[in-house]
Amino acid sequence: MSPNSPDDRTVAAGRSIAIRRVLAWVWTVLGPFLGLALITGIFAYWTRETGSFMAVDNWRTIAVQTMIVGTAALGMTLIMIAGGIDLSVGSTVALVTVCMALFLKTVDPLLPESLRAMKLTLPVALVLGIGLGGLCGAVNGGLIAGLRVVPFIVTLGTYQLYRGLATWLASNTQVYVSESMKPIWFNGLVQVVPEPSWLLVAPGVWMLLILSVVLAITLHFSLLGRYAYAIGSNESTARLCGINVPGMKVAIYALGGLATGLAGVLQFAYLGGLGDPTTAVGLELQVIAAVVIGGGSLSGGEGTVLGTLIGCLIMSVLENGCVHAGIPRASQDILIGVIIVVAVTLDRIRRRAPT
Repeated sequence: MSPNSPDDRTVAAGRSIAIRRVLAWVWTVLGPFLGLALITGIFAYWTRETGSFMAVDNWRTIAVQTMIVGTAALGMTLIMIAGGIDLSVGSTVALVTVCMALFLKTVDPLLPESLRAMKLTLPVALVLGIGLGGLCGAVNGGLIAGLRVVPFIVTLGTYQLYRGLATWLASNTQVYVSESMKPIWFNGLVQVVPEPSWLLVAPGVWMLLILSVVLAITLHFSLLGRYAYAIGSNESTARLCGINVPGMKVAIYALGGLATGLAGVLQFAYLGGLGDPTTAVGLELQVIAAVVIGGGSLSGGEGTVLGTLIGCLIMSVLENGCVHAGIPRASQDILIGVIIVVAVTLDRIRRRAPT
């Protein structure tokens, strides 16, 4: 029988399909875990003499470093599952920090003495900061759905808009909040060694974990999650099935914005109660990279909460491990860049794999 006979070609095609399916399964299910375990093992070996990398306090530090990126990445996971993207994440975080600081400085003298004594102003500012993030997300979703412009272009515009608005509101400087406006619990939100010690990790990390559980339940057990996957997989088919695609896009971007608003609140706490219009520059790239490394697809229809968290951890472990191993910052950027390229390559292979 000729090597190029139909039977041989069929066998070769079958093997190719099998290989692609195996690669898709390994990347989707085991890839992020194996990557994290490999990177952790490498840095544990490189720092074995000091043991500083594997110390408990260092892993608490890694958790705090993951907290802000992870919170914003969970919102991005929902958006990318629906086939969208949001380049305005970093600008939204900066805007949230500035508005929270301005709110505390402006509104506090107007409150009755009884309310100031109860220190309600900061909690109100935290809630409003999260709401502002949701509003920014809703504006993004409304523009995308209403103008029918690709998300990349719309959010590139709001990336500049929100950053410029933050700079204008802050009068091109940083906005400071007095220490009297910061209760003890606020300073402890991002504390590496938590108080009380039974918390194990910072309260901000627990917020990230709670948000993760809520989003995972939403994705797998609600119509919103099912619709998001449907829109990301095939928007035209979703429309034919009766899904209100424009309305769902607004809702999805608004929910993603709420997660970004919470990330802004945590950034505000991380900065010690400082409104900084220049903060979180490049955060959107870290967030998108974390989702892709965690198995999410730039084409939509793919992504998990657990995968995103693992992707965030991989980036934090890389950054922290390079510091402990004495690796220059430039080498760290190269490593992350290579990992992103590999992740996107495997995503394309998985997309071409027949089901």
